[in-house]
Amino acid sequence: MTPRLDADQWAEVWRPRRPLATDDLAAGCWRQSRENALGRRYLEHSPRALLSMLVIDVDHDDTLLRALQTPMTHPMPSWIAESSTGRGHVGWVLKTPVCRTDAARLEPMRFAAKVEEGLRRSLDGDVGYAGLLTKNPVHDDWVTTWGTDHLYELRELATGLGELMPRTLPRKTTESSGLGRNYALFNRIRLWAYRACRRYEDRTEWEEVTEAFALTVNHEFPVPLPEAEVGHTARSVARWVWRNGFTAEGFRTEQARRSRLGAAKGGRGNTPEQQAAKRRKIDLTTLLEVEQGGR
Repeated sequence: MTPRLDADQWAEVWRPRRPLATDDLAAGCWRQSRENALGRRYLEHSPRALLSMLVIDVDHDDTLLRALQTPMTHPMPSWIAESSTGRGHVGWVLKTPVCRTDAARLEPMRFAAKVEEGLRRSLDGDVGYAGLLTKNPVHDDWVTTWGTDHLYELRELATGLGELMPRTLPRKTTESSGLGRNYALFNRIRLWAYRACRRYEDRTEWEEVTEAFALTVNHEFPVPLPEAEVGHTARSVARWVWRNGFTAEGFRTEQARRSRLGAAKGGRGNTPEQQAAKRRKIDLTTLLEVEQGGR
């Protein structure tokens, strides 16, 4: 018999230290201690900096059937948390979390977004799900069915999805959903910021401008991300770009360094002997062209 996850094990692999949580989504959510959050109906399933779980929102009244039906078109879920209507969240725990801060490599983020899209397709999940909060599977208000205790690598999930694993993500912002929005937002801000940062001398002003740009991009999505998440991503990218020398001062310093390097290389090739050799080469080339023309 396949080992099953349980409430205690889930709490052990649930990574956030001060997660967002709430009992009423309409009333908003706020950061609180792990102990308090575990008593809330909804909570943040992954830390802000790391994606440690993938969650799909199933807006149908047969969530459990879709999650466990055979033949299964996705790997066995870690848990299924349902409301009394049968609608629920289906989750998979990752063995190796995916970094989503300013230090992140883009390829793992892109791959995670593709895996999430494949899982969503398998369950016909809600494309508008923000992916930030999940039904707390250890809360008594939900009917929780525990799945495998196996911790998944992204590659395993991708293999298990088979043909449902998308080859690419949408290129247009207006077609992005799920984690694809996070990736698209991060990438748009990053590429814009490399050059835009040169126009600003004040760090506070730069961070405000970057956040404004991020909010503009966010409105292009069919279902925008929460503004708090957009703000965090914008500040993260803005600080990284500023810190790593993409500022106006950093640009001037780099240009000066390149000029010095170019001058040094040019100087080595401008001795009198080398200049004379270049003139002889030019004269010889001209002579050969004249002789060939005369023939």
